Amino acid sequence: MSAAPYTLRFTEWRCGHHGQRPADIPVHSVEQAQLILQAIANAMSQPGHARAAIFNETAGACAYATDDFAEAFPTQLTSRTVIYHGSNEEIAELLKLAAAFDYAYGGELEQWDGSTYLDGMEVITTLTTPEIEAAIAPVEWWDEGRRFHVCETPPVLKPAAELLTELREANEDLVRGAA
Repeated sequence: MSAAPYTLRFTEWRCGHHGQRPADIPVHSVEQAQLILQAIANAMSQPGHARAAIFNETAGACAYATDDFAEAFPTQLTSRTVIYHGSNEEIAELLKLAAAFDYAYGGELEQWDGSTYLDGMEVITTLTTPEIEAAIAPVEWWDEGRRFHVCETPPVLKPAAELLTELREANEDLVRGAA
């Protein structure tokens, strides 16, 4: 059997005797994830609820569950936020290529500090991969009040060098077009 193309992750877990959030579950379809979420909802008692995300390499969606009810995952997953992480020098160069980013993607590059809610399609940061992973990790019940959710669906992490390569090329196109 091939590897599951999706992951079901509980991003919030406020149920169960010990309040222990389940590990990520590999799933083969949105429908399978929905069945798992509904089964958990059927086993919940009040007070209790959970929030889950299903995602693949590029897209994802979220749903909420409480006793005897599980919100349906959308049948069409939406693109996950991309976090480009790099050195101070790489991020500074990306910021100087703002016109090329607008030309290639439309919009503005946002810098992400690791604590604000991720709602952009692409953001840049000087945070390291471990720092990003800590910031985007689900907030466990014992973290409540000390940490806050910064995303529902986990973002895609990419090195800033990838975006730099694309924007340098886009900048060359802009310069040629202006000449």
